Amino acid sequence: MFGHQHISYFLHNRELDELYISVAIRSFSLSMIVIFIPIYLLNLGYTLKSVFLLYAMLCLFRVLSVVPIAKISSKYGFKHVMIFSIPFLIISYLLLYTIEIYRWPLILMAFTMALGSEFFWIGYHIDFCKSSDEKERGEEVGIERILVKIFHIIGPFIGGLILTFLGFKILFVFVSIFLFVSMIPLFFSSEIHEPINFSLKNILKLRDYKNILPSIGKGVEQEVGYVIWPVFIFFYIIKSYSTLGFVFSLGFFFSVIFMYIISELSDIRRRLVLRIGAFSNFIIWIIRIFITKIMQVFFIDAVYGMSQSAIDISFNAIIYDRAGKRNIVGTIVRREIFVYTGGGLVFFIMYFVTNLRLGFVLTGLASLLHFLF
Repeated sequence: MFGHQHISYFLHNRELDELYISVAIRSFSLSMIVIFIPIYLLNLGYTLKSVFLLYAMLCLFRVLSVVPIAKISSKYGFKHVMIFSIPFLIISYLLLYTIEIYRWPLILMAFTMALGSEFFWIGYHIDFCKSSDEKERGEEVGIERILVKIFHIIGPFIGGLILTFLGFKILFVFVSIFLFVSMIPLFFSSEIHEPINFSLKNILKLRDYKNILPSIGKGVEQEVGYVIWPVFIFFYIIKSYSTLGFVFSLGFFFSVIFMYIISELSDIRRRLVLRIGAFSNFIIWIIRIFITKIMQVFFIDAVYGMSQSAIDISFNAIIYDRAGKRNIVGTIVRREIFVYTGGGLVFFIMYFVTNLRLGFVLTGLASLLHFLF
């Protein structure tokens, strides 16, 4: 468990406190809707190919926007670019709100979603790295992940209930309001600037595969977990928004419980914890190929919530460690480029082979790439 001295320290680190609160509220708002967006589009008559194409383009735009957004953050400050993300996310949800009427091009939604995400995460990762303490980083990342997951516990379930009784358009309104609220904590401290000083040539060195491939694997698992897995269990097993929300809430609940242990272990043996989580996730994704009953879904998502904690905390702590020792902006840019390259690759493959279970196999194999870190 976290020691009282650590809790006291974190609660007096104003920069981290603001980031914790902001990302927690933002995570709550997005967790209400993220897993339901592909299902919403499929129910409107879009094909699986169209959905995979949307997310492939989303990942591509995130990769292409990383360097320009990093330069904008250097000029205007990291908190400002986090705030810039809100208008783009609101536009994305307005497009979704009216897509049944106007049939907006999916490429337009992919573009606004990408900017809405990347403006936030570039600023967030750099700000967190500069505000956190290397010696306590495992616990600091752990606290951030715990707060996010606590809000994730209730987010999907509430989102599922709103969808069941009120519909998608009301959900879009709720999400937009909470997104605005999530930015308020960022106004209570001074802005941070970090000069841009990195070489894109060095970032894209393919010889550094031991760092590139784990990031690609992280991207594959992240995107499949939030897009392909919910689509699979909704259409093949559950067929209920509220139950789907409860499934994800259950997984987040178990991940929160396990994070207390993982965050401290990660400060002692980061890579060992990461590899245990990676191997566990490989087994879980292979098992998911054979799942056919709702109780199996509940069980496997509970176990996955625990193993995913090991990856989330250790992976991010290692990235922040490296950023602190080297070039902060360059390291974060590198992370974003290769994580979303991984996501884009898996959606590109799934566009041509629309077999959801193949996505589980690819994700299981991608989890093993963390062993290279």
